[in-house]
Amino acid sequence: MARARGGRQSNGPAASDVPDSTPSTSTEVPVDAGSAKGNGDVFESSPIAGPSKDTFSYHAVKLASTDALPYFDRDLELQPGLRSRVDALIAEEQASMTPIDLSTSARLPPAYEPFSSRPDLRAELERVASGQPSPHTLDTHRYTLPSPAAGEDAPLSEWQAAVDSAHAQLGHMNVRLKNVELLKRYGSNAWRLSNFQQEQDIRLLSEQLEAVKSETNEINRLRQKDQTEAGSKLATLEKRWTELISRGLQLEVANITTQQEVDKLQNKKRKLEAQLSQLD
Repeated sequence: MARARGGRQSNGPAASDVPDSTPSTSTEVPVDAGSAKGNGDVFESSPIAGPSKDTFSYHAVKLASTDALPYFDRDLELQPGLRSRVDALIAEEQASMTPIDLSTSARLPPAYEPFSSRPDLRAELERVASGQPSPHTLDTHRYTLPSPAAGEDAPLSEWQAAVDSAHAQLGHMNVRLKNVELLKRYGSNAWRLSNFQQEQDIRLLSEQLEAVKSETNEINRLRQKDQTEAGSKLATLEKRWTELISRGLQLEVANITTQQEVDKLQNKKRKLEAQLSQLD
């Protein structure tokens, strides 16, 4: 903010004295934050600390291998009562398990603490979350233009302070006019450039999203294909195994039947031999 120090100072060139030039999107425009907000106030920039160094340090989790074929198995749908029995077994096993502490479990990534390296931002985040008012309020006293309380009888020092404040307000309004003029001249192009950059970001993110979706669909398609082929092969092998078991049982029954017939013939042979021996 422009301030008058040590008496009167020149207010600088007016907004109309700014030389006209062709608008360019690559030109850096020193438009203050106040004019962008619509109130025209110019704020002094305060030093800001560097960017946060917070990172996500997640570790890989080993998952147990599974031999399930969810794209092929339909036992839960085809066999009545199977789902309820499975749910009962799962509930029984969960009741016998020791509860897992989510804060110390090695199967889960560590909890993320935002702004762990920036205590000032962390305190501000906690303040906003708790709904407490901000301790940093805007000082509006310096934007007023009061006259000495004693009027014409006020001492010269008070009148000098009032004049200095008036000069400061005049300089402040001059800066606001300059910012408005610069915003009119370069603001539209800067806004178009910002919109173009955001549209490009949206396009890139959309392409990445579509690529991830396509990759996910391809993985699911290959998984379904592999599981369907594996399920068909297992069904063929199971059918072959059933046929072999059935054939083995048939052979065993045939062997038992044949053995019984052989035993009958042996008994008949012995009886005939006994009868022949009696005739001799």
